[in-house]
Amino acid sequence: MIKHIRKSSIAFALVSSLALFSGCGIDNTDENTVSGEKEFVKGIELVDLNDSYMLGVLRANDLNKTNPFGYENAFGYKSVIIHYNTEDENGEDVVASGLLVIPTISERYKNSLASIGKDYSVSMICDNHRTIFTDAEAPSNVAQSTLYPQSVSMVGLAGFAGIYPDYLGYGVSNKKTYHPYLMKDVSAESSLDMIKASIYYMEQNGILLNYQLYVSGYSQGAHVAMALAEEIEDDFDTVNLKGVAAMAGPYFVSSFGDATLKSDANMSVPAFMAYVSDSYSAAYEDVALKGMVVEEKVATFDGLFNGDNNMTVIQTNLGLPMGAPSTMLFDSNFIADYESSGVNHPLSQRFLENNVGSFTAQTKMNIIHCDNDDVVPVLMAYGVTQLLESQNSLDVNQSIISGVTAGLPYGSVHGNCAIPAYEKTLGWFDDIRQGKI
Repeated sequence: MIKHIRKSSIAFALVSSLALFSGCGIDNTDENTVSGEKEFVKGIELVDLNDSYMLGVLRANDLNKTNPFGYENAFGYKSVIIHYNTEDENGEDVVASGLLVIPTISERYKNSLASIGKDYSVSMICDNHRTIFTDAEAPSNVAQSTLYPQSVSMVGLAGFAGIYPDYLGYGVSNKKTYHPYLMKDVSAESSLDMIKASIYYMEQNGILLNYQLYVSGYSQGAHVAMALAEEIEDDFDTVNLKGVAAMAGPYFVSSFGDATLKSDANMSVPAFMAYVSDSYSAAYEDVALKGMVVEEKVATFDGLFNGDNNMTVIQTNLGLPMGAPSTMLFDSNFIADYESSGVNHPLSQRFLENNVGSFTAQTKMNIIHCDNDDVVPVLMAYGVTQLLESQNSLDVNQSIISGVTAGLPYGSVHGNCAIPAYEKTLGWFDDIRQGKI
């Protein structure tokens, strides 16, 4: 049950450029279907809000008056927690979860379409979230007390079905498996299984789909989105992948590792590399916390990334202030060995295998980044764009955003960049859907 409506600048700052109801998936032209029965476990309905309610939400939250003409229409909003079958990094079966938000249309709009011989069919966005540390931040958990921020615009305004994976280690799988942080294959597979289960649920509940799919993700989610796009193009031809927007992503895990594991390096956000260390040591037999991190901190890792602790608590427990030297987390002998071994070091090998972007993209790609990102350098965007182009990808776009500053609302340039990045993403998806590009 909805207790309150979160006011989110990410969700509402991007609405002015969209043409509501234009090109929103009318006419079901694709004949493909997917069973999804193997993946789907169950759906738990949270809310079913009509278009009038959502119109009020949009109007009430247009705090900056980004739409000077006001809102005249909105889609209804039905949110469902999806439980689905997938596998962890070790190939073990696990039930994961995520949020599915389905747009619904008014009888008036449905009748107006019927009068011209049209049906309303739904396009989908799979949006992959940024790095989170607490289970409370997972989409399915957020949605139990409020409207999920990105879904308000993606669904309520633009009329896409929103698919929001929690990721392994969060939601229903919290405490049952670890989170495979910045791990390419397992992240892509679990998001793809969420898509399959969501399609199955919508098919079983009479939602007319056109099987057009868009993929987005911010920060960690951009890494997942890139891996997911490759997975879809390799092995999932049921959907028509129309566009992929990757925002502020750490596409080259190896670059992060190389930049961090130096005796004179500082960590802008120490919790990120601590999370990588915890996750990789759980997944790989040739990576261990003992010997990698400072000896007195090894025991502190036990249970630290279980979804109960936020970033501040994690960094406080590890004694790592923002901008801490790498030697405060990593053992100096380990750093020396990593530097001298180069690509032959076991951890370096694991980083390299989890880099993303080395494939020939057959769909439109948009690499979005702020030019002064203070956590994920803009060089990541330049690098993955060049990599995709070198693989003869068909349509690679790059959108570099200037003028974003630190401070409110999210503290860092990296956090604040999400606002214009999502605005650009949803406008770009809408242009593709309308056939403008």
